[in-house]
Amino acid sequence: MRNIRISFIALLITISFFSCQENEQVKNLELKQSYTEHSPTLHHEIALEVLSASKRWIKDFNAGNIEGCIKGYSSTAVMSAMPFGVKQGIKEISEFWTPFIKSGATNLVYTGVSIEVANETTAFLSANWSMNVGRGIIYQEKWEKKEGQWLLAYDNFQVLEQFDKPKENNTNPIASHIVLEDVIKVSKHWIQGFNSGNASVCGNGYSENATMHAIPFATINEKEGIYNFWRKLIADGATNLIYHNPKFKMTANNTASLSSQWSMSIGEGKIYQEKWEHINDKWVLTYDEFKVLKQY
Repeated sequence: MRNIRISFIALLITISFFSCQENEQVKNLELKQSYTEHSPTLHHEIALEVLSASKRWIKDFNAGNIEGCIKGYSSTAVMSAMPFGVKQGIKEISEFWTPFIKSGATNLVYTGVSIEVANETTAFLSANWSMNVGRGIIYQEKWEKKEGQWLLAYDNFQVLEQFDKPKENNTNPIASHIVLEDVIKVSKHWIQGFNSGNASVCGNGYSENATMHAIPFATINEKEGIYNFWRKLIADGATNLIYHNPKFKMTANNTASLSSQWSMSIGEGKIYQEKWEHINDKWVLTYDEFKVLKQY
């Protein structure tokens, strides 16, 4: 009986030991920073690559380069061109664009461009469009990276108006793309400043009268207070800021917005809106609202 009691106590000790180990493993798992499978600004780089591919497609279209346009699609791509129908595969897509471009369609202009990065090989682009023969909306261009090249895997657009006679538009066809590229680069610089411990870069990224809502901690008005917030956070050891699944959108000629998931060494959360404005030849944040959803 005594031996049975000793064995039972030993069993309880063993169970308790492994239970503590398991709890510690769960705790460590919970404390692991999210999104570390990629570098802090990799999704910014992907957005820049896709914008470059989109600009190239527009340039080919406006130059009448049919072959270049068709090569912009994957071999199994699907194109929904309303009201003309759904085209499946490169052959049907080619049969749509070839006579269309040969008919004289040109002067393609994208405005209000928005790009969302899903992962390292997928991004989504939407925009308004116009050309000399009509105007419409791009609901979704799904871009996928295949063998090192960004190609259209799905293209969903609609013609909202067909012009009675050709109209000329002198707007830069890729002005919206250029705005987003500038904002993405400035955002990258801000993140790199934070991760290198340079609070001045962070503070100088805001306008003098900027507002920041750091939920649930503080609402701060004006540049100096915002700078002090980031300076203290960096001094307390926060680093390794990563943006994940960002969405960049041009909202006006001198304004763009950014939303994203984020994580850093001390927690993670959601950026609801970064409002970037071009003021005095510089892109700065005029409004910044984010929330901490988990603290490590």
